[in-house]
Amino acid sequence: MRIFLHSGGPLGPAGRAALPEFLRGLTRIAFVTAASLHDEGVYFERIRAALAPPPPEGAGLDVLHLRWDDRPLETLRRADALFMGGGNTYALLKRLAASGLLQAIREGVSGGMPYMGASAGSNVAGPNILTTNDWNVVALDRFEALGLVPFNINPHYRETDPVMAPFSETRDDRIREYHVVNANPVLGLEEGSWVVAENGAVTAHGAARVKLFRRGTDPAWIEPGARVPLG
Repeated sequence: MRIFLHSGGPLGPAGRAALPEFLRGLTRIAFVTAASLHDEGVYFERIRAALAPPPPEGAGLDVLHLRWDDRPLETLRRADALFMGGGNTYALLKRLAASGLLQAIREGVSGGMPYMGASAGSNVAGPNILTTNDWNVVALDRFEALGLVPFNINPHYRETDPVMAPFSETRDDRIREYHVVNANPVLGLEEGSWVVAENGAVTAHGAARVKLFRRGTDPAWIEPGARVPLG
């Protein structure tokens, strides 16, 4: 399996520049807009313009709009790679489950289809979505996700935030609470960072860092280019 998980979307210049190497010649990408609670058509066109601008800037990508409520499995079968966009993680997972995409995506990625996620799309790649920053506005009651990687993601990670009210819980506090009842690692992705998982190895990339949280140990910063020690 090849997995590309970014902190935000639409990836930023560095993330977009890394796609051709990750895709290895594949050009037909299905972009999933199911995380958007607004106009999915407008969202898709904005992302398509960012991923596939006209030549000479464009990388020759053919971006398909995979709508969760309009023949999603048919669109998935036409694609060489999958890109799961950002938005509300709870809405995304609920729609993936309702449309039959959860199992279809698992099978596709297990069969060799590269998976790219940004923000909410990175959240759903893990075992569950319990480390998202979003609100559960859709009243989702099941949180098991795709399980493509053995760790959770916390996107847009900030160790400290000067605009927070005094004594507010930090991300680190909340992840420690997660680890009281859950054992799998969590990766906090600073804005502009991403990780690539392939052949059992996970490496950090981008212009920012990744913070590794493991139950019972102190968090550790992972610099770009380094392997993430999940064991």
